[in-house]
Amino acid sequence: MSQRPDQSASDAAQQQQSSSFAPPAASAARTHLWFEETTVVPQAFRTLLVEYSHILPEEVEEHVIRVRNRAWAVHPYPCLGQFRFLELNLSQRPGDLYARLLSILTATDKNSGTPLFLDVGACLGQDIRKLIYDGAPPATVAGAELSGTFIELGYELFRDSYSSQADILAPLGGEASPLAQFQARLEVVQLGMILHLFSWEEQVTAFKNAISLLKDKNGVLIIGQATGNVDGVETRTLAPRGGDRTTWKHNVQSFQRLVKDVESRTGTRWEVKAELDEGLSVNDGKRSWDDPRTRRLLFEIVRVE
Repeated sequence: MSQRPDQSASDAAQQQQSSSFAPPAASAARTHLWFEETTVVPQAFRTLLVEYSHILPEEVEEHVIRVRNRAWAVHPYPCLGQFRFLELNLSQRPGDLYARLLSILTATDKNSGTPLFLDVGACLGQDIRKLIYDGAPPATVAGAELSGTFIELGYELFRDSYSSQADILAPLGGEASPLAQFQARLEVVQLGMILHLFSWEEQVTAFKNAISLLKDKNGVLIIGQATGNVDGVETRTLAPRGGDRTTWKHNVQSFQRLVKDVESRTGTRWEVKAELDEGLSVNDGKRSWDDPRTRRLLFEIVRVE
């Protein structure tokens, strides 16, 4: 494993050690340690399904489990196996971030038809529906996913395929990416649980692409969460379809270095807020299959120059 110029020997040793904690390759079998047969739907998500989606209260659990099982058959990820998509993480962020985001979205002209917020890696679109339920005009929010399956099942979960005006786009990649329509138009980009899937260079590219979608002004935001690590390590992760790939799981210090790298390549400057916490089921002991140093990385960076 190569050592980055800005790493110490101990950092490199920690990276080498982290490769032994790579989770097993994903399959749709229901024997995974991260697959739970059933769940109790949290009150906030239950309210969203009952009041936004008009699902009968007594049908909520059955509906959620049915859609989750269909998603799991295609994408057997921990966020699905452990029902973590029910957590509505954006609205649960510490501090006033969610309130500030709603303020940005509700202050716009409702008839402008201009998206201001893009959720990259929207999963089933739960954060987008929560924003709309809480008052954001649907035309001001958009989501993007590599998988059309997530988009289709999101419409099934929330029963809004005929009523939602929010754009939820797929695929993300390729020369004809639909994200091009947002070039220099957005106020906020969320990178939702995707950063840890990429190498350092790929993460730099992700941030550069996000910056290109934001308005060219101070005050625009990139927010998100990712699987992090208390040591900030490069890992070899088994890919769902075989083989492995290099990825980077950050602590606060390594994430700050990443942003500095992005700044040097874009000529922009950003104020960084980042923290590690025990989300992602770390706090309730449900990640026995993972590196015990795993934590959730929450970040918010605002352009200052």
